[in-house]
Amino acid sequence: MYDMIETMGPIAWLMIICAAGALAVVAERLFYFHRVNINAEEFLRGLSSLLRSGQYNEALHEVRLLPGPMARVVEAVLSRPGLSRAELRDVAMEAAELEVFRVERHIRSLMASTTVLPLLGILGTVLALVKFYEQPGITDGAAAMPEVAATLSRALLLSATGIALAIPCYLFYTYLVARARKTVNNIERAGLECVHIICDARDREAEAAAKAKSSTCRSGKCKLDAPAAAPAAEEPEAAAEPTPEAAE
Repeated sequence: MYDMIETMGPIAWLMIICAAGALAVVAERLFYFHRVNINAEEFLRGLSSLLRSGQYNEALHEVRLLPGPMARVVEAVLSRPGLSRAELRDVAMEAAELEVFRVERHIRSLMASTTVLPLLGILGTVLALVKFYEQPGITDGAAAMPEVAATLSRALLLSATGIALAIPCYLFYTYLVARARKTVNNIERAGLECVHIICDARDREAEAAAKAKSSTCRSGKCKLDAPAAAPAAEEPEAAAEPTPEAAE
């Protein structure tokens, strides 16, 4: 392996460094997505049950215990339950936009590696051929066939190595982009669902309070109407009492 790298020259070391960087990005992103992976359906179902029962503090505590961008977006919404629906939606979208950078971090560098690696291979091929033909007597047909074969093998090996390293980089790039899009979609969905759950629960509480107040007012009016008839019944008794002048 080392002999082959020495045969290809310094371009091979550049390709190895680029491939090692791409491998580090793939490992870091795979670990990140595994760490922040949350079942969105179960998360939203549990959150909805807590919010519909009015347990905002308990829901906020549970969300803070969870890792990942989805929990941070929901925490941003739950921290401001008194805002209107439109304001909460803006808070959710702003928090989701901040998390997009963390989700997509370093993924574009894989696309750069996919583009650069074949170009490095082609560059190595061209440089190997140029170096070979710069030797004296080569253009006059003085080169031996074994030397020509070795030069061509080295040149083609550089191109093949660049293409071979670029293929897995592109495949991992495609996979990680799909994972990032799915994660971003779950983040935005969780934020908007949390907004709707909070606002719907708040509207139901306000409606229930309005109904209770209306029923209380009606019953209070009935209680006030009943004593109002009592003074009218007491007036004849007062009129029946004799005055001091009449008694004399």
